Amino acid sequence: MGSSGVGKSTLVNTMTGTGSDTKQKTGTTREYDAQGRHTTTARSLHAIPGGGWVIDTPGIRTLYVSDVSDGIDTLFAEITELAPNCRFRDCTHAHEPGCAVQAALASGALAADRLDRWRSLLAENRERTPVVSGPRGNKIARKKKY
Repeated sequence: MGSSGVGKSTLVNTMTGTGSDTKQKTGTTREYDAQGRHTTTARSLHAIPGGGWVIDTPGIRTLYVSDVSDGIDTLFAEITELAPNCRFRDCTHAHEPGCAVQAALASGALAADRLDRWRSLLAENRERTPVVSGPRGNKIARKKKY
């Protein structure tokens, strides 16, 4: 599954090696932004040569990550492992003195783009993950700073 126009049907056609009579219809990419176009309108099941099946689905308007803190911690293990060495427990890894993450960044042990991606995923996860609270379990947005 994925957003509209990202190439799901093209991937299915490649994986299944189907002939032109059974190929999934695909659209062209827009010239001005190189994005695909929404083409698939219904789910379909396809056999993969050598075993297995794949389902082609219509695109999703927007696909977000939600409640993936464990995955982010695993994917960015180098940051997760540095954080306990910070001087302050509530370190945002942005400007505090004694920040182990900032020290790794300064020494070149941690790439700046890696830290930027980590921050971006944490922010998206925080914004998209509801927290159940209140007497009736009302969902409210989590407010946490990193």
